[in-house]
Amino acid sequence: MGQHRPNAVSAQVLDTLLSHLAEATAVGALTWDSKRSFLHTGQIQVQTRVQGCELGKLQVVVNDLAPSEPRCQYLVNDVPIRRLDVNDVHRPWPRRTHKHRYVPETGKDDAYIPDDIPDVPFGPTVAPGTYRRVFEAFAAECWVTLPEGYWTERKGVAR
Repeated sequence: MGQHRPNAVSAQVLDTLLSHLAEATAVGALTWDSKRSFLHTGQIQVQTRVQGCELGKLQVVVNDLAPSEPRCQYLVNDVPIRRLDVNDVHRPWPRRTHKHRYVPETGKDDAYIPDDIPDVPFGPTVAPGTYRRVFEAFAAECWVTLPEGYWTERKGVAR
């Protein structure tokens, strides 16, 4: 995530967004876009009841060159307030699943090891349903309700 403007999302608003109080609900279906032939982003809009943060989005990013390393993020006002990096490097952890969270006071992020994300074995392929399970676990931690039938597979790949 890196550096963002301090207090782009205040601590109080962040606490509300990442709780049941936001009443965050994804709307519609996940749509896929490919910026490069090997990099695919699925995203869905999220509506909240938090003033000034009524619209956000959840994203999942899949890299065909590293299929067992998907990433997810929850963006509000273009600030990634939560991010998940599966099987990725982050000091001091070599190739470990970890999450980042936006820190309003500094605009930076901190990282921690989660215990609520399904395991994704390293390898050149990923079992069907894996990306969806990871995405749903991430959405649950962000207190975002996903609608029935929201998941769509990107063309040519069922994961």
